[in-house]
Amino acid sequence: MENPNSKSFTWCPKCGREALAAAAATAFRCRACGFGFYLNTAAAASALITEGDRLVVAERKHDPAGGTWDLPGGFLEPGESVEVGLRREIREELNLTIVSAAYFCSVPNRYEFGGVVYATVDLAYRCTVADIDRIRAADDVAACRLVPFAEIAIENFGFYSTRGIVGKFLQGLA
Repeated sequence: MENPNSKSFTWCPKCGREALAAAAATAFRCRACGFGFYLNTAAAASALITEGDRLVVAERKHDPAGGTWDLPGGFLEPGESVEVGLRREIREELNLTIVSAAYFCSVPNRYEFGGVVYATVDLAYRCTVADIDRIRAADDVAACRLVPFAEIAIENFGFYSTRGIVGKFLQGLA
């Protein structure tokens, strides 16, 4: 597999020379000092929050995939567990407090931002919240809505991983 970032990274972060070259799909090696640089998979948490026969759907405020549907959630911060990061993201994005979260599934993804392609994995959790009436869009969310299961169009979701998660969720309802 070719490294999608082979033209994006050329300067070595250790010695400062323009000698960094792709060594593998997610690795670089400096031809001058031998430094190895790796792009490891980044983890993100997504929430499947339901109210009756409706799913909470967020509209992305920014690129990548700005204006498309998404599940609320986001990238984990260093030192943060998935559960803590998920609770933080839902509080920041929707003003909601998670009461319970149960692991549902994970789906790998490619997340392009600023000309760099990141390998990511989205970990989805089925969540219940304290008070759905407090929901409001904030942070990276332009709008949020409760969409009836029957009206969910998978193609409205901007990322492959989210389409996979929501598709699996809807299959489980049948």
